[in-house]
Amino acid sequence: MELSAEGKTPEYMALAGIKFKLSLPEFKDNIQLKEQLLNGIKAGHMAPYYKEVCNDLGWTFDQKLYDDMTKENQDRLSKFEEDDSETPVWQDRLDYLCSVGDKETATALATSKYEDSTLTTNRRLDAIFALFRIAYFHGCNVKEMGKAINKAHELVDKGGDWRSRNKLKAYEAIYCLAVRDYSHAAELFIDCVSTFESYELVDFGTIIQYCVLACALALERHALQSALRRQGAAVQALRSRFPELRELVESLHECRYADFLKSLAWVETQICVDPVFHPHYQHYVREARIKAYVQLLRAYRSLSLDNIADTFGVTREFIEEEISTFTAAGRLQCRIDAVAGCVVTGAGRGADADRSQLYQATIREGDLLLNRVKKLASVINF
Repeated sequence: MELSAEGKTPEYMALAGIKFKLSLPEFKDNIQLKEQLLNGIKAGHMAPYYKEVCNDLGWTFDQKLYDDMTKENQDRLSKFEEDDSETPVWQDRLDYLCSVGDKETATALATSKYEDSTLTTNRRLDAIFALFRIAYFHGCNVKEMGKAINKAHELVDKGGDWRSRNKLKAYEAIYCLAVRDYSHAAELFIDCVSTFESYELVDFGTIIQYCVLACALALERHALQSALRRQGAAVQALRSRFPELRELVESLHECRYADFLKSLAWVETQICVDPVFHPHYQHYVREARIKAYVQLLRAYRSLSLDNIADTFGVTREFIEEEISTFTAAGRLQCRIDAVAGCVVTGAGRGADADRSQLYQATIREGDLLLNRVKKLASVINF
């Protein structure tokens, strides 16, 4: 997909991100963001959303502005009449309700159309996708997003067309990011990037960013570059629009760990203000650091703390604390030899380390399973 062929995302969708930033303590008094949000609301005559914003952000409510926008909404809704156009009137009405932020009415209409068995499967799927967008736009409600994904899968399995299946991949990939399922998200993003057409949800640039972030964490070093190189549009976007993300991927692949941490610090500043990533941004950054440590340490039986600190461009104290914390949590299969001032990877190299980690996980899960079987046996009369 050429970037020049990008579709257009509705302007109102960007307001959710601005509203989210204003809900954060560091941005709550940002005058520029307030103006952007208010101007966007006025431009779209978003009366219901204006009321929601005032309640959530503590803005002073302008009754006259609200009444004027409400009148415009009512006039537009009264003009939706049955016609012979290809798009059903209810879908036009639903799109308009979503565009003005009327959450309750839009949800009720979309739900009624999803439950209408007389409609085609694809039309019912369109209603479900609308439910997902409503949940995404109004506070990134992960629970409701998950319900929409489950409903969509039920219908797609009954006979959705290629378009609906392709759209579902993009929607589900974003949901997977919201629940920290980076592996499945990466798989879905790789599948849908080249055929992406869900511009009603997010723009193509956002999909590229999400794809790279998911792949950087989920894929192994040898698979990361290979997966992204197969996506011509992703490569083009990384070169022209997202050089920082390109550096994140390349520095990890080329084992330039000091540059990787610098890129990761930039990524943290971006995802901490993203509605999807914000609840998990610290987790993401921590997992990315662990991945870099594992990638370095698996190549050695032992490595000095000073060497590791120089490689990552940080102090020895920082590295010692990091490795101690992650080792105690079972995330790194190594130990620190304080006398020798080095890190010893107890399981050896490469595949041996992976097998050791798998063995430890199997033991833990086996103990849990045995305990559950014992509890079950105590209440079942054989």
